[in-house]
Amino acid sequence: MFTEKSSSKLRDVLFSPNTNLDNIAHDLKSLDLTDIEKIKELSKKQQIMSDHLIDQFAINLEAFEKYMPDIAKTFKNYKPEKTMEFFCADNGIPNLIFIENNDILYKTFDPFELCKKQITNIISNNNITQTRYGIEKDPYGQLHFKYLKSAVQIDESVKRDYSITAKKIGSVPNCVLLGVGLGYELAYLYEQVEVANLILVEPDLDMFYASLYAFDWANLLKFLSDNKLGIHLMLGQSPEKFYQDMTKFYDIHGRFLTGTWLGIVHYSNNKIKAIAEILIKDYESMHAAMGFFDDHLFGTSHAISNVLSGKSFVLKEPKLPENLASLPVFIIGSGPSLDNDIEFIKKNQDKAIIVACGTALETLYHAGVKPDIYACTERTPEISESLDMIPDKEFIQDMILLTGDVVHPKTTARFKHTAIFGKIDEPFIKYVAALSEQFRKIRCVQLMNPLVGNMGVSGMLYLGFKNLYLFGLDNGKKIGTDYTLHSQYTATYKEHGNQTSRGVYKLTNIVPGNFGGTVESNYFYKLSAHNIDFILRIFKNEEKVEVSCVNCSDGALIDSAKSMHSYELNFDNIQNINKSEVFDCLVNEITGPIEVPKGFFEEIFYKNEFNSAVDKISSLIRKRVSSRTEAIQLMEHVSEIDYYLRANAATYFIGNSLEGSLQTYFIIGARTLYNSLDEKQCLEKFHKIMDVIADFLDETKSIYSHMPNYSLGEHRKYHKGGKVGKDYPTTPATRLPRIRHLKDKYDDPLKKFVKKYK
Repeated sequence: MFTEKSSSKLRDVLFSPNTNLDNIAHDLKSLDLTDIEKIKELSKKQQIMSDHLIDQFAINLEAFEKYMPDIAKTFKNYKPEKTMEFFCADNGIPNLIFIENNDILYKTFDPFELCKKQITNIISNNNITQTRYGIEKDPYGQLHFKYLKSAVQIDESVKRDYSITAKKIGSVPNCVLLGVGLGYELAYLYEQVEVANLILVEPDLDMFYASLYAFDWANLLKFLSDNKLGIHLMLGQSPEKFYQDMTKFYDIHGRFLTGTWLGIVHYSNNKIKAIAEILIKDYESMHAAMGFFDDHLFGTSHAISNVLSGKSFVLKEPKLPENLASLPVFIIGSGPSLDNDIEFIKKNQDKAIIVACGTALETLYHAGVKPDIYACTERTPEISESLDMIPDKEFIQDMILLTGDVVHPKTTARFKHTAIFGKIDEPFIKYVAALSEQFRKIRCVQLMNPLVGNMGVSGMLYLGFKNLYLFGLDNGKKIGTDYTLHSQYTATYKEHGNQTSRGVYKLTNIVPGNFGGTVESNYFYKLSAHNIDFILRIFKNEEKVEVSCVNCSDGALIDSAKSMHSYELNFDNIQNINKSEVFDCLVNEITGPIEVPKGFFEEIFYKNEFNSAVDKISSLIRKRVSSRTEAIQLMEHVSEIDYYLRANAATYFIGNSLEGSLQTYFIIGARTLYNSLDEKQCLEKFHKIMDVIADFLDETKSIYSHMPNYSLGEHRKYHKGGKVGKDYPTTPATRLPRIRHLKDKYDDPLKKFVKKYK
């Protein structure tokens, strides 16, 4: 997946000097800001303006009572915290002064002209930010990739016109506006551009209250209602609450909207800047790693198999005792900088709980470090092969597998002890928890993807540990080093070479380094670092847990972790920990199996209801629309139907299994709508993509019929003739890829693990 504007460019767009109110105001006739008393005297004399403001407030309040009653209720008897006064120049246009600091909102005689110039600059000079998907290799034989290829080919069949601006095209599917001011900019925005959805964010309730006096909200609300255009007001939010509310909005109306959008900062202060920083940093994550149809069916089938085989899940109660929660935890990836820290880890391995993330298990085997916990995220069957590559079978016997419920049964079968979380962003755990009290006992994990280091960090936090040290979680390659992407102790990569120029390892971005400098990274590495930072923020800000996280990795910067070299850590006075006590607590108290009645899983998938839902959505998607905005509204309508399915316990799994693929295809559809100025051509391509989606939906019915027995690898038996599914009008059946194996045979010379302290 690619985004047309990187976050650094997005920052330039949002805070461009050409769109900043203060800079624009300097081009206009400015007020004499030293003569505040004259301004205040003028404001008192203008009774006509005052009468108009009072009348406008009453009209607006009545309109909000009709269209948004909660807003009307909030502001009907609202008392501002700040002392504000309206004033105007000879032109009679209301402006606002804040008495405490003698600050004026619009530093110009003509606020109308100032707002018009700002909006015109933005929509005339900035492209709409869009996400672009490429054709992805299908490693296993999955419907999602089969139809994704068709949709991408349609999108790429017309060369994108990069000169398009919102002004030229006259339409925007989604606009995020930070800061309402007095609302004047809204008139000029809608005058020049049709905005299918506006998200207006105003953290200062006083400011929105003032806009109710100055701006004609009543006519705007009526216009939006008459034309079925969407508006979502986010008022008074803290930066943290802002992200939650915005995520909820897109969850209901379609995450595809975050793939094609325009951002505007109307005015700036510390609160607006804090929210803009979150928008720049986290906006793309709202449609990142959404999952897809086949993946959800695989994960659900795996989770059911893990339950039925009696594997242990992490339980909500009891909590980890405080004396264990504060123990040091070394979370170790196999990034190249691990080689800098391996001597420290070997020396202190008895003083910390050792978590091996993915291939770090093999790395530590060769380095002489004995892990206590093995973290795994992948639902693929090849992971079990990686475990088989370690010659000493006793090495993993007393380890605990830390993972999510989607992990492949072949992997869990390798471990006697498991700590399996419910993966909260997959449909299984929420669905079965609504149907059976037994599943409500399971603790869930957030942000355990996209890479295995995320499982290490999130998993240990949700187990209850709060004193973390990160090693080898580089998420890229430090510029100026001759590193490969894995530690020299990782025999698999050392023996067979390391592909750093293709696939998931291709490095396409530059990010700040943990110890200064810069790091070559890519989409998944960046998302991994982002998610580690995000989960640390969640625990500190929402869970109110005093988490300490020290990042010793010489790779990508993680903002919420403390940067320290291992040679700066002093463990000399730290005692060896009682690992048997930790092990007994995790195995006998914190985790346990889940018991369900026989036949429970055979009855919960409601296959007839799935077919009916798919047919309804397909009939809507095949409808023809006559404008870009109608196309956006069609995809919103389908997204809202899917949300309705997810909001009901009986159909939750149906809606959730479809959402990721639908939203991915809709992102491509929305992108196609804004490829060129030729609306007719764009709609023609859009309708072709909708036909692809309809064919995809029809074929999902045959796959869904096999639930709950659709494990990855075993699923191939349901595809006949060596092809993925069957031919459809828009999309021919693709060939099943060859069965994957993690690596060729490798005869590891280290037959017996030897623990080393130096």
